[in-house]
Amino acid sequence: MLKIFYNFLIIFFYIPYIFIIFFRRFLNKEHKEKYKEKIFLRNFKRPEGFLFWFHVASIGEFKSIQPIVDFYLKQSTKNNFLITTVTLSSFKELNKKYASNNRVYHQFLPYDFNILINNFFENWKPDIVSFVDSEIWPNFIFKIKEKKIPFVLLNARITKKSFMRWNFFRTLSSKIFKSFSLCISSSKNTHDYLKILGAQNIKYFGNIKFCSNLEDDKIEDSHFKSLSNKKTWCAISTHEGEENFCGKVHSIIKKSNKNILTIIIPRHIHRTERIFSTLKDLGLKIQIKSESDKIDNNSDIVLVNYYGAVSKYLKYFKNIFVGKSLLKKFEKTGGQNPIDAIKMGCFIYHGPYVYNFEEIYQYLDGSGLSEEIKDSEGLASKLIENFEANKEADVEKIKNLNIYSKTIFDKVIKEYNNLIR
Repeated sequence: MLKIFYNFLIIFFYIPYIFIIFFRRFLNKEHKEKYKEKIFLRNFKRPEGFLFWFHVASIGEFKSIQPIVDFYLKQSTKNNFLITTVTLSSFKELNKKYASNNRVYHQFLPYDFNILINNFFENWKPDIVSFVDSEIWPNFIFKIKEKKIPFVLLNARITKKSFMRWNFFRTLSSKIFKSFSLCISSSKNTHDYLKILGAQNIKYFGNIKFCSNLEDDKIEDSHFKSLSNKKTWCAISTHEGEENFCGKVHSIIKKSNKNILTIIIPRHIHRTERIFSTLKDLGLKIQIKSESDKIDNNSDIVLVNYYGAVSKYLKYFKNIFVGKSLLKKFEKTGGQNPIDAIKMGCFIYHGPYVYNFEEIYQYLDGSGLSEEIKDSEGLASKLIENFEANKEADVEKIKNLNIYSKTIFDKVIKEYNNLIR
């Protein structure tokens, strides 16, 4: 009965969904041509050989599967990949990584409507399917089970809220989660939730985001030459309210060290002008930096105003505050991925609200690779200590992290090999 009701809603909302996609296209939030893949029948030519299909929602999930994709690309020239995404930003990231690779294909995931789903499978005929993180689309899932394709829920993440919702619809959720051949959980809590919801082959090795590859971004040294005598730190992925916190940290440090420079890379750059006004009210000199600009050596704070900057700056700034973690409003939604920064030799500070990366931060805090702070005085004090001691990355701890990451990766690959033999 619930399945029938779900499909009634899918059909009922199909036309409104088309209008939503067209409206988003008008706002440039959808690809100018490929948006059609979400809502209309499309034809694609399937590559010959073995086809892996990974579905990821956005950038974070896409990055988490890159090591697996790269591994199997190298293993055999017969291996091909279809990667479906939801967001435009994830497509751009994928295109940047694999545009020149003729064995990696992209399509935006079609609406969960059986007519579109049937067309999708007529085109692609995947040999193994992986849905990543919390991507659950019932009609797609039932079609994959019907076709008896090996099916992985990879790095599964189920929050307490979503568990309660799924558990309320126990009959439907049991059918959904029993459809997976294998569930590789991202956390112990998710492992337990999956078991209650009816999943049968559940593994937990650790979060596969630990296995992410570092990007080889390049930036001219001239952008940073003027900073050799500066004491620097960087706040990344900040959300509204956290930039003001960073400004206060800067002001506290400046009382004892005039040679301080703070870099802020907000999560959403459309807020740049509002952030600028907030920081100006603190009496600070702010540079809004575009990609081609050199850093103004006389600024208090450099506010980075373009995307794709984070990994470049992590090479030069080793004291890092990771945002979406400080304010109470993030209690049930907080946390951004700190793993790339750790692997690049940075020390991480974060607030108390890291719900989405709780187990990752527990590991990093326990390993001495990150530390929780609660207020501007606390972070300022830690940074001053680091500046005075010229603290550098603990190479041995990072080595241990890489060993841990490889252990997770090897176990995941073993599970995939068991399914594709």
